[in-house]
Amino acid sequence: MSSKIEKLREEAQKLAIKGPLDKAIKAYEQLVSLEPAGLNHRQRLADLLLKAGRADDARAELEVIGKNFSTNGFYLKAIAIYTKLQGLFPGDIPIALTLAGLNEKHGLTANALVEYKRVYEHYVKNSETEESLKILEKMQNVDPQNANLQFKLAEAYFSAGKSEKSYSVFGKLAALLQERGDSAAFAKLNARIQQLFPKKTEFMLEVLSAQLAGGNAESAVIGLQALLRTSPEDKRLWELIIDAYKQLEQPQKVKVAYQHFMKFFPDELPAKAGLIHCLATEKNLEGALALLGTCGQELISGGYLGELEAIYHLLDGIDPINQTVLEGLKRVYEAGGKSAEAAALEAKITSLRKLSGKKAAPSPSLQQEPSAEPEEFASQISDEAEFGEVSFAQVDSSLAGFEIQQGFNAPDGVDTSGSPEEEIDIEVDFDDDGVLEIPLDDVLTNVPDDDWLDAVGIMLQKIATKTGKVKFASALDGEDAQSHYDLGMAFMEMGLFDESFKEFSQAAADKTRRFECFVFQGICLREKGDLANSEKVLRALVKPGISLEESCSVKYELALTCDASGNSEEYTRLLAEIDSVNRNFRDVHSRLAAAHSDKDALDFSDDDLKVFDL
Repeated sequence: MSSKIEKLREEAQKLAIKGPLDKAIKAYEQLVSLEPAGLNHRQRLADLLLKAGRADDARAELEVIGKNFSTNGFYLKAIAIYTKLQGLFPGDIPIALTLAGLNEKHGLTANALVEYKRVYEHYVKNSETEESLKILEKMQNVDPQNANLQFKLAEAYFSAGKSEKSYSVFGKLAALLQERGDSAAFAKLNARIQQLFPKKTEFMLEVLSAQLAGGNAESAVIGLQALLRTSPEDKRLWELIIDAYKQLEQPQKVKVAYQHFMKFFPDELPAKAGLIHCLATEKNLEGALALLGTCGQELISGGYLGELEAIYHLLDGIDPINQTVLEGLKRVYEAGGKSAEAAALEAKITSLRKLSGKKAAPSPSLQQEPSAEPEEFASQISDEAEFGEVSFAQVDSSLAGFEIQQGFNAPDGVDTSGSPEEEIDIEVDFDDDGVLEIPLDDVLTNVPDDDWLDAVGIMLQKIATKTGKVKFASALDGEDAQSHYDLGMAFMEMGLFDESFKEFSQAAADKTRRFECFVFQGICLREKGDLANSEKVLRALVKPGISLEESCSVKYELALTCDASGNSEEYTRLLAEIDSVNRNFRDVHSRLAAAHSDKDALDFSDDDLKVFDL
């Protein structure tokens, strides 16, 4: 059997080269039936079917290959296969969905969003609301930090009548803006929420409370400060900001917040207890005792026994023989039914009285009503006009328009019956097809030596490629750059040079591999037939100071480009330069020998020509 397959393989290879085409196809179809796992046979068969104009049959073979790669975790190879299919069937939604999923699995977020957006626009165009919502959900899951997507999804939910989901997504978006510290966008988003959900009057409080509950006090403080500027008499805001400063372990700000709280709500027992605790914590014995003398009995009557016990223990640590402290703690024990602890304290107090010669202070009745606040309590409250970054100055609360960073827009008018008219730009488009006349040589004119590689990058970005969509990253981590690099190589192997060019553009964001990516982009231009731009890019990369390996690599590719342009003299010269410094570099030596052999064959002397005389 093996000998039969081997013979059939040899025959198929010969037919693929010499034809006829229909017999070559049949031979590879037989090979595929005998070795269904031989993906290289399927690949060759697909290529032959495409040559024969049988695109649908080729698609079937390519999909088998793509599914095999995907199932076995070779996502980059699968992406290359399905990208080729997309070139054959550009409007096919299942192919776009498959590509989106593969890019998502491999962590290529920008590429996944491009494909999902393609599908989303198709569903919107065809008024398939539910399907378009599902795609927006997928996009938001792919890039949960994308504010544009969250806003788009929230508005789409609202338009579809899914108010609860819309409100939930708006809440996540508000939290995201809070984390970024974008207070202006945060305030404008609040205005939009009030337009769509007029009954949800405490939307921002819910968001900030959720942030605090999630341990993100640092972001919550920013929003709380912004709200306090316009609503300083909102007790809930003060309670939240005090909790936030406690989470952040900023006791001084906690104390000042309590002081401001007491200005607006002087009868609030929790704030009184909190302020006294702050004073005790910072060892302000005199201040704490002054406040306890004015509201201690009120706190006991209000049931704040645990808080008072903690405060008195702190004060006892400051002055262990202070009779006022001990007597106050005794009253707390008595009110809480801790008779044993109260008796023990009474013995200690009695001993201290004997030593000091003081009489026992009268114990106030637990039923005694608190008197009006004396001046001593008010003196503990700060007269500052603001605390932290909060000011109570009046501000203009009107909001003109709705605009959040990165092109995040909403309509100016109130429209609670549908989605906003304005669309959100999620990705960046390539320029349209067409001949691009750019003076590329000028890019490198008068460029400092340290910046020459940046200038090459600018040159490459100005070179036109096939219309498409891609998100050029200004910075990628190593893993992302590696993924784009690997995908660029996979596309190059498949002959998808436009796609390969784009992937190397993204991989070049990693400066450690920038030179190599630029060389590959030059190769892509050559293979696409853009010889002039390929030569300009590669010549720009031939720079003194690069390593020997880099020099040989770029000169080799430049030599091949010159050869393709018909510049045989430059081709030979470049190969000779490489051979002189690295005789074993790739196939340079054999190419150089072949070039000299061809030249000798055409360089006849006068004596040689005499043999042709008749």
